[in-house]
Amino acid sequence: MSNVILCKGEYSKTPYLLKGDCKNVYCIEELCYYLYHNAYLLSDDFVDFALADWIGDSLGLTDLGREINKICKKTNALAKLIELLAEHIGFYSDKEWKELLDCIVKNNELSVNERRKIRADGFLNAGKYGLAMDEYEVVISKAMAGEDKLRAKAFHNLGVCAAKLFMYEKAAQYFAKAYEAFANTESYISMLSAMKLYMPSNEYLEYLSSHKESYEDSLEVERRFESYKDGFASQPVGRYLKELADKKSTDSDYYDGIESLTEEVKEEYRNQIYRGRTGGY
Repeated sequence: MSNVILCKGEYSKTPYLLKGDCKNVYCIEELCYYLYHNAYLLSDDFVDFALADWIGDSLGLTDLGREINKICKKTNALAKLIELLAEHIGFYSDKEWKELLDCIVKNNELSVNERRKIRADGFLNAGKYGLAMDEYEVVISKAMAGEDKLRAKAFHNLGVCAAKLFMYEKAAQYFAKAYEAFANTESYISMLSAMKLYMPSNEYLEYLSSHKESYEDSLEVERRFESYKDGFASQPVGRYLKELADKKSTDSDYYDGIESLTEEVKEEYRNQIYRGRTGGY
């Protein structure tokens, strides 16, 4: 029972609308959760008198509501709100609150779109490719004139997500758009790699022969493919498949093992491809 968290305040009958995400929160713990996962996308304007009044009146946290009222419209209001929640509510550990504060301070000089890309990168690194794609698409749609490099990075990472989900033709298209937005050799090599994976060999070779400028990059693609093949054999799943292959003709466990591994991969893929509005709970 050591992981039980005691809730504070009341569960409101009237929710507080988080306008940026069109979500409702009903208690202070839901607000803490939302802030922990979205604070780096917010600005000081998030802390307003309506929020302070809701916390004080609807949740019955009068003292906290009064303290938040004092910081409304002040510089660094968002960071101060986090400090108040860490002091009065807890919910997360001191270390987690401090990490969040450090993140807010670090991101203060970034635009909202740059911060959104950081969020998308977090989903990508966590293997949540569908959610990452949602965020990268928003970054691209909101990119301003002069943000070609940011747009290119978002397109490139969309390509990475698509490739991770075995959508190689789509990945090639994203990498091509990344290269068009901001010429980068890595995006071009990634485009060729995705093309090699989805195109019939003759079509891929035709493309290379009609794009002589791709010759050096195509050699790098071949080098990487050989490296990936060697690396896969030494990975746990590669070793497991080899063990199963060795048993194929002598042991019925082969088919049970293949079925078990397939189910694991299918479940992992379902989790990776999930797409929906992010930042909820």
